[in-house]
Amino acid sequence: MPFSNLSSPRKVHGVDAEIRGAAYLATPGLVAMVSTDPVRLGVCPVGGSGAKTTNLSLSSAEDVALLSKDVAVVRSEDAVWALLGITHGPKLDQVGRDARLLAMRPTGETALALGWDGSATELKLDRNEVNGRTFAVRGAARAFDLTDTETHVVMDGAGEGGELRVHPGATPEPGPTLRASLPRAAQNLNRVRAGAKLTAVYKRGASAVCAVVRSSGKLTVRLIELGDAVADVAVLESSLFAAFADGRVALFDGAVIEAASSASPAPTATVTLGARGEPTALAVASKGSPSLWVGTSAGEIWSLSIVRKQGG
Repeated sequence: MPFSNLSSPRKVHGVDAEIRGAAYLATPGLVAMVSTDPVRLGVCPVGGSGAKTTNLSLSSAEDVALLSKDVAVVRSEDAVWALLGITHGPKLDQVGRDARLLAMRPTGETALALGWDGSATELKLDRNEVNGRTFAVRGAARAFDLTDTETHVVMDGAGEGGELRVHPGATPEPGPTLRASLPRAAQNLNRVRAGAKLTAVYKRGASAVCAVVRSSGKLTVRLIELGDAVADVAVLESSLFAAFADGRVALFDGAVIEAASSASPAPTATVTLGARGEPTALAVASKGSPSLWVGTSAGEIWSLSIVRKQGG
């Protein structure tokens, strides 16, 4: 059944600094959020208590990836750092440079960094070390994201607004199995959130989201005008989640996305958190009972239950 509501918002943890990035590791079920000024890593078990905060001696932080329960990777400005032994005074090891984006797989073990020169670096966990392998990317990649089994890449120059390409595996090195041209209005959208049924191309601070629906082996593109600037976006199954600066978090189900036209669609459900600060980062925990996680500019970490529509 599709999702129909968001409920039970609760503050889970806090790091007392502006949260910039979020990540989800399916096994054992952890959500990590990284803050800047100062840089702190908050790691929260999805199904229970025991959240922990680790201080990191970095100048800033923008993205985070979990490779295991004990190993994370953080992008700090252009540098990429491995954090070995998260909960026991982590050792910092630089594993990449000249990076402008970092993405992770929900299954962990590997992450992907996009370089300013157009190259990419696969960051792979090898026992207690993180090793980087840099490779060339065909064409000009604008952004990418990873699912359990695929790499979704937004390419420049392939159409008026670029092109979404879906590649098998943890890197874009194999040829794409699916492609979709993006509309001209998507040319400045520089982030992507990937899913098996829905992929969203967006930009923090922009009000338009390009929703790419996957069905019967085909991709269908819909540009959705949400009316207000989004702070961050997440996807799960056929649903889109958006956080707004005024504290609202909205769910748009597959039916709303399919019916979207030039007018701003009414969300399927909306919750106002009442949190300190503005929402800045989203993560979806899909294992077990699904939940949406929200980080704020004040460093609060919130969790909301994602409720399925009841049958009958």
